[in-house]
Amino acid sequence: MAPVRPRDRSYHARDVEEIRQLREYSAHIVALDTRFGAGAILTPAVRSARAALRGALTGLPSRDRLSAVSEAHQIAGWLAYDADRHALSRRLSTRAVRTARLAGDRSAERFALSQLAMQAIHLRRPDEALRICDTVLDDALPSGVRTLFVLRRARALNQYGEHAGARRLIGETYGRHLEGVGARDPDWAWWLDTAEITWHHAMIHADNGQWTRAIPLFEQAAAGRVPDTRTAHNDHAYLLHALARTRSWRDAGDLLESHILPAHTTVASGRITRLLADTVRLSARRPATPVGRDLAHDLTTVLRGADVPDGP
Repeated sequence: MAPVRPRDRSYHARDVEEIRQLREYSAHIVALDTRFGAGAILTPAVRSARAALRGALTGLPSRDRLSAVSEAHQIAGWLAYDADRHALSRRLSTRAVRTARLAGDRSAERFALSQLAMQAIHLRRPDEALRICDTVLDDALPSGVRTLFVLRRARALNQYGEHAGARRLIGETYGRHLEGVGARDPDWAWWLDTAEITWHHAMIHADNGQWTRAIPLFEQAAAGRVPDTRTAHNDHAYLLHALARTRSWRDAGDLLESHILPAHTTVASGRITRLLADTVRLSARRPATPVGRDLAHDLTTVLRGADVPDGP
């Protein structure tokens, strides 16, 4: 299907209004996710994206409409990822890529591709992530977009066992970020900040089982987030897991009381819930002190009744 711009004025006016409504809804979903996680907004976001695609395909979709539909699928794909529903996330993100290509929107296409690369890294499929990153990095990219894909490539290389190359690329990522966002960078480049890069740096150590080296980086990442948000809760959950891995039970207990317990009542993220469940199992297997047993008990209480997703 080749997208064309409608010529009828009344159709065009309706098209413009529906595009505006869809983008406003997408922005609303992003704001809710940033604060509360995927939780209850996944299902309506998926329904909205699919309805928008059906609506676009029943008429003569403009490039702007297809671009808005791609954005809706990309956002829904992210929410499915956060909910730990990876098959659904992959379908939605792939649809976002294809729809962006129909629209000729390279920026939206690259954002959705970065999401697929991120998911591949999360599922420890570095070959898939490298294929995506290398294809995109062959293009002439805005500086912020290149920084993002260099960061993804660093994670993938590290999982392949090329640790020296990964360290070089993470250093390059920090350096590129310090140069700032370029004039050609898309609006979505705003979220790639120092805290996000630092979290991925910590994850490189975590992927290598170097939990002691990951801990201060998880702490730095969490300190750079907006308090009481999903991203801050994510960083604290990974920090808690790292502390449990190193049997730092006292510090883990303090973190549980100060950050994990308060946030868990408001943030609904399948990824975080499963990570906390893994931390419970880890604490139960290795309760070196009574504090470790208390940590496992308190986390179990927190997760009681929660829908813990199956592992990928």
